[in-house]
Amino acid sequence: MTDQVCELFCGAGGMGLGFSQHFEIVEAVDISRDAVRTYRANHPETDVRRKGVQYLSGVRGDFDGVTAIIGGPPCQAWSRRNIRQTPDDPRAQLLDEYMRIVEEVRPRWFVVENVVTAPKKAKQGVMERAGALGYRVISACLNAADYGAAQTRRRWIAIGCREGTIRDFQTVQPRTVRQAFAGIRKNWGVMRSSPETIARLASAPADEWAPMNGQYRNMIRLSWDAPAPTVCNPKKVYMVHPDECRNISLAEAAALQGFPPDYIWKGNESAIAQMIANAMPAEMAAAVAGAIA
Repeated sequence: MTDQVCELFCGAGGMGLGFSQHFEIVEAVDISRDAVRTYRANHPETDVRRKGVQYLSGVRGDFDGVTAIIGGPPCQAWSRRNIRQTPDDPRAQLLDEYMRIVEEVRPRWFVVENVVTAPKKAKQGVMERAGALGYRVISACLNAADYGAAQTRRRWIAIGCREGTIRDFQTVQPRTVRQAFAGIRKNWGVMRSSPETIARLASAPADEWAPMNGQYRNMIRLSWDAPAPTVCNPKKVYMVHPDECRNISLAEAAALQGFPPDYIWKGNESAIAQMIANAMPAEMAAAVAGAIA
C-alpha cells in the first residue's frame, strides 16, 4: 500500500522536498498565504490548503484517505533565537494541535519535528499521547549535518508507527558551504548594508556567534569547506559570506537549506527570508523519511 501523506504546517516545503523522495504527499496545510503559494508552485501534485490546523478535524473528515502525517509546528516559542519568549505564546499550543489531529485521524505513522529546546514536558506529551494510541514511538535529537545537509542544524524528531518498522537513520557526510553555493545560478536577494554595518561585519568570527553591538549575538562568518551553522532569518541576523563582507543572500540561505536553485518563491523578501529560516533541511527530511518502512 502506498501511503497518502498529509503535511501539516508545511511552510515553503523543505520537509516535503525530503519526504517526497520516499512517499506521495497528497495534502499540505499552512496558515501563511505566501507559504501556500510557494508550496503550490513547487508541488502541483499536492492539494494545498490555507487553513489554521486548529480549525481542521479528522472527526469531520478533513483528512479522508490520509494514512500518514508529517509536520513541524512553528518553533519560535521555544527557539534560542527568540529573545521575546512569553509563556502564553499561542505557537506553543500548536504541538498539541498536531497531536489532536493524530488522535482523530489515527494514521499508520506520523513524524513531528521541532527545536531541541522544546520543553521536556511537551516532548513527553507527544510520546505519552502516541503511546496511549498504540504507536511505537522513537524520539531523537539529530544534527542535520550528519544526514548530508550543509548546516549544523539540530532538531528534535519523533516518529510514531502503528504498522511497519522504523529503521536506523543512515548518516552521510555533510555538504559544505562551497558545495551548497556551487549550484546557485542567480544570486538573488542580496542584502544591502550601511557602511557602518559592513565595517562591523569585517570582524565577524568564524568559530562562534558574536555581537555586532550590545549583547545579542547575531553575526558569524561562514567557512567554505565546512557546513554552516543553523540557518536563521538573514533579515534578522548576519551569516557573513566566507570571502565577501556582506550577509549571505536569500539564494545562498535557500541553498544551505537544501532547496534547489530553480525553486519558485512567492511573497516579498521579508516573507521569503522567514520561510527559508523556518524550513526543515531537505536532506535531513529525506533521511528521516528513509527510516520508515
